[in-house]
Amino acid sequence: MDLIRLLRSLEEFLYELVGWLVFYPRTLWRVLVRPGEVARYTRGEFAKDPEHRFADAISPVLMLILSVVLAHALEMAMRETPLSVSGPLGKLLFSSEQGLLLSRSAVFCIFALGAALSTLWRQRLPINRDTLREPFSIQAFIACPFVLLLAVSHAVGGEAMGWGAATSLAAVAWYLWARTRTFVALNGVGYLPAVGFVLASFLLTSALVVALLFAVVL
Repeated sequence: MDLIRLLRSLEEFLYELVGWLVFYPRTLWRVLVRPGEVARYTRGEFAKDPEHRFADAISPVLMLILSVVLAHALEMAMRETPLSVSGPLGKLLFSSEQGLLLSRSAVFCIFALGAALSTLWRQRLPINRDTLREPFSIQAFIACPFVLLLAVSHAVGGEAMGWGAATSLAAVAWYLWARTRTFVALNGVGYLPAVGFVLASFLLTSALVVALLFAVVL
């Protein structure tokens, strides 16, 4: 019985892995070129029963984790120099591959969380597990190309700083555009107020992330 259970678990894992190979690039492309449509799609999925959600895509949080893993693999392939840290907490988080993956996942989850919280504040909704799940999932999708573009900019920056900086700026510009498109699609407001709201939220979240990183590294 244990062997049969193990084989069935292996079958499910392999099927899921094959599904990632199909659904990850397709979902990433949809997020990259049609973020507003993906936001409406995610909202529609949360109207379904949990077992029937995201049948033709990868769930948002898993998609974000896979993007962080791919970004980390890219930097490992480029043999990037590890971050130099002096604090004990920084060494714990950045001195191992597992710590780096966990730290990067946390950083981009903070970006998604900041965007989700600002959305709930804008809509004047209470913050709880039920109300937070949908906007956080939408923002997790939006963060995936941002993760990969920043990894590419870091990898390119090791060879040519100009190209690396340009790619970083392109990553930030795309992310702000995608969040603006998402905000307009879900709230039905004009682009000008949407840009102002998204920019303010992004700057506030970025300042928080930078402050946390400095506190950990030093």
